Amino acid sequence: MVAVPFPKQSTPGARPGEGEGRRVNAWIDKDGDKDVVRRSPGLVQVLQTDKTGIRGALNVGGAWVLVYTGSVVRITGSTVTTLTGSIPGDDGVTIARNNKATGGVSTPDVVAVRSSGGAYVITTTAVSSYPDADLPATVNSVEFLGGYFHFTIPDGRLFASELNSTDVNALSVTTAESRPDGLRRAIATGSLLYAMGESTIEPYQNVGTQPYPMQRATTVIPVGVLATMAACGNEEAWNNPLFFVASDYTVRSLSGYETARISTPDVERFVQASDRAQIRMVAHVWRGVGFVILSSDKGSWEFDTTRGAWAERESVGSDRWRGGPTWFDNDRWLVADRLTGDVLTFSGTNFTENGSPLPVLLESGPTKDFPARIAVPSLFLDFTMSSADVHLSWSHNGGQTWAAGVDRSLATADRWPVRVNRLGLSTHHGIRIRITTDTDQDLSFIGANIPIPDKRPVA
Repeated sequence: MVAVPFPKQSTPGARPGEGEGRRVNAWIDKDGDKDVVRRSPGLVQVLQTDKTGIRGALNVGGAWVLVYTGSVVRITGSTVTTLTGSIPGDDGVTIARNNKATGGVSTPDVVAVRSSGGAYVITTTAVSSYPDADLPATVNSVEFLGGYFHFTIPDGRLFASELNSTDVNALSVTTAESRPDGLRRAIATGSLLYAMGESTIEPYQNVGTQPYPMQRATTVIPVGVLATMAACGNEEAWNNPLFFVASDYTVRSLSGYETARISTPDVERFVQASDRAQIRMVAHVWRGVGFVILSSDKGSWEFDTTRGAWAERESVGSDRWRGGPTWFDNDRWLVADRLTGDVLTFSGTNFTENGSPLPVLLESGPTKDFPARIAVPSLFLDFTMSSADVHLSWSHNGGQTWAAGVDRSLATADRWPVRVNRLGLSTHHGIRIRITTDTDQDLSFIGANIPIPDKRPVA
């Protein structure tokens, strides 16, 4: 028997025949010493908002603030309140809250900033322009750390608010000046604030000085961020590094003062082909594994932080994965639906996406362990028993064309493993196997094998 080489991560290659296989809407779980391919979790509705164009979201002490195109809502329990006022445009929005308290009761300020410029304050009832004129109107991101709001300005300035306040002292400012590359994003984790420019990242720590409370570390990281919304990992309950799309079109992790390149050539080609203004990165945890999802107008890729592997993500009716901003609340991860505006959560029992099918595709690399023009007698596939149906197909020309294939049910207990006979003649490209399903049933895949055929060439 020859093992069919299904990839550890999706590697489609630049052209048919180059890649080592694909994995779409599926992840690899470790079961002892065995890898088990499982389908990605479904998305089920928590509540409806009747809004569209999600741009940013934040959990504010159990109340969720969501910014949409043309409106801002505050959700408490099952009550959706549309606030007075809105944030112009349809660009991405960063949102932060502070630790302000009044009379011993938490009354945090909430601030939102457009990636194309402009700051706003969001109360429990209304949205209004930022109240302090000492903050430049060109501000392009906001983050909270150590009691202060931190704002980036494209010209390289970094402002801090007063302690647990929206007031800004005109002198509470520094300039990220190791390089003249301006600033695109502020993002924080642990005790570090990262001021991210086009070609450098400058880390800062809170030292409590006045009027500006932060001090830059001696280290400057010599790579920048590609776009304001091209970073994630500052979400509450995210116990992993930061991740960002770098200005050299790589994707990197950021921990302490070190970055590590995690992208593959396929992911980097994807980034280069993307409209940077549409790049988004979000994070969530599923069954103890951290996942980072990178989306743009060209599609979506998902990075498994535990196994260091990439997979592709797709959603029916969309050019990318339908999930938008994510946040953690009440022991679960939530996600704003880009297609409907609904709030969703991840599910391991309902394998649809807000009622739409969740398609899975597994594609092998080439099996080349026998000469050309040999009849391939059979294919055996090892699935766990399920009520799912799968479609099986194969290619002898590197994936340029595929056989019509056959359907198989995984519920037939007396026909295991799943078998397909007479797969045609081998070629120098080897044979590739493709498995697809859009059933709403769970399934897991362990591997596939082809018997070593009679090596007498067919006349």
